[in-house]
Parts: sequence; C-alpha cells; structure tokens
Amino acid sequence: MITFPGYIFILVVNILDWRKNKRLDISDQLISGLSLFSLLYRILQIGNKCVEVIYGIRTLTGFTWLCINLAFFSLNFCTTLCSTWLSIHFCLKIVNIQHQLYIYIQRTFPKMFPWILLPSLLVSLLISGPAAQDLAKLYSNSTFLWNPRCSPVKIILSLKLYYFLFSFCFFLFFISLLVTIISLYRHIQRMQNHSVNLRNESVEAHVYAVKTLVLLFCLNLFQFIIPVLVMLKRHQPIFSPITNLFLVMWHVCNLPILIRGSSKLQKKFWEIFRQCTAIVS
Repeated sequence: MITFPGYIFILVVNILDWRKNKRLDISDQLISGLSLFSLLYRILQIGNKCVEVIYGIRTLTGFTWLCINLAFFSLNFCTTLCSTWLSIHFCLKIVNIQHQLYIYIQRTFPKMFPWILLPSLLVSLLISGPAAQDLAKLYSNSTFLWNPRCSPVKIILSLKLYYFLFSFCFFLFFISLLVTIISLYRHIQRMQNHSVNLRNESVEAHVYAVKTLVLLFCLNLFQFIIPVLVMLKRHQPIFSPITNLFLVMWHVCNLPILIRGSSKLQKKFWEIFRQCTAIVS
C-alpha cells in the first residue's frame, strides 16, 4: 500500500504535463506505463491475497485461476516490455552509429509513440494467454499446489513460449544497455583525453540515465526469477510469505528508480516535499 501514492504521483504529474503542453516525452510515456502496470500488478496481488484469505485457495475454480494468471503474466510482461523500450530509447538517443539501418531506426522509433504501447499490451495478452491456460489447468488440480512431486520440468515447459519471449526482451534490454554504456565510456574517455570538463549537463544526464537503466535491469531480472521460484517451491509453507516480502521490496525499490529516471519528477517530488516540510514545521 505504501507504493500506491508514489505510482499515482508519477501518473498525475505526467498527465498534468501532457494536458499543459499537449505532448509528453517518450521517456515520460514509458515511465508512466511502468508506473501504471506496477500499480495494477500491486492491486491485483493484494486483491488475490484477500480472496485467498477470505474464501481459501482450494475453492478457486479453473476459470478464476485462468483470469488471475492471465492478469499476472500480462502485467509482468508489460513491465518488462516497457523497460526494454526505455532502454532502447536511451540507446538510440545517446549512441550515434553511422549505419543506414541504425539511422533509420533512430529516426523512426520516436514516431512509433505512443501508438506502440497498445500493440505491446495486446502482444503481452496473446503471449500470456497460453501460459495462463496451461497453469490454470495445473492449479485446478487440488494436488498440484501442495504436491512437491509434481514435475518442475512440466511446469517450466508449459510456460516455454512466455519465458522465451521474456528472455528475448531481456536480451534486447541487455544489448541496448551494454551498447549505451560502452558508447558513453568511450565518449568520456575522449573528453578526458582532450581535457574537456566532464561536468557537462548532457554527459551527467546520460550517466544518470545509464544508472537508472542498470537498476531497472536488475529489478526486472529479479521479477523474472521470482515466478519460477514460486512455482517450484509452492509446497513449502515458509516460501509464500518470503515471496510476498520480496515482491513488496521490488515495488519499494522500483518506485524511487522511476522517479529518479525523470528530472521533472524529481523536481516536482522535492517541491512537494519542501512544501510538506514547511507545513509540518
């Protein structure tokens, strides 16, 4: 619950900025998408836990499991997809490569927004559908949730398409991040060789963007591993509260990273913080 005000803060600030200027920067669009999907994921997680406590996990039907799994998988994939788009955006913005294909992508990519976000959501639903359906069939079996002898291989294979495309997004995320880091490192080296002051606003902004992407990559990797551990260790009672704790930590860590990824959000946050401090004092 403590992350709700933070995600709402990001969405409200960007919506007001869009209404005022009639446009929104690509990075702000993607950060808003990440905030929205993270907020919905957290609401779904809390709602699912309440249903389990009130009605019991064994009373859930196959269709209910299908809806829950579809929502979880699609929101999870949307989060990773938006993070990947953000990494590619910063790569195209920072790195200059004299190649016709790269130049074409560099010029075309900004024109794809915000229209690319809707197909991204549809793709996540299509990819998550088969995985959610297969897992719902396993969950509808009353012995599956508590039987440690259920084959982990069977569980993973039922999600092979989902995790293959998930891994592909990670690969694009990692490659674009690596290219950005290498390019920025070479640029800083050239500036040092020519005795140019590194306290350059553009360089500092790019370094800040790279730091944000590195932290975001680590968080997405963590989010990628957690569902696998949940399925493989589902029969151990102690593992469920530990997993919930890790997911809460993920959201708590994700929120400041998103705010730090935008100078506009940082300025607005500290402005509100100073106003609140002044009122309290």
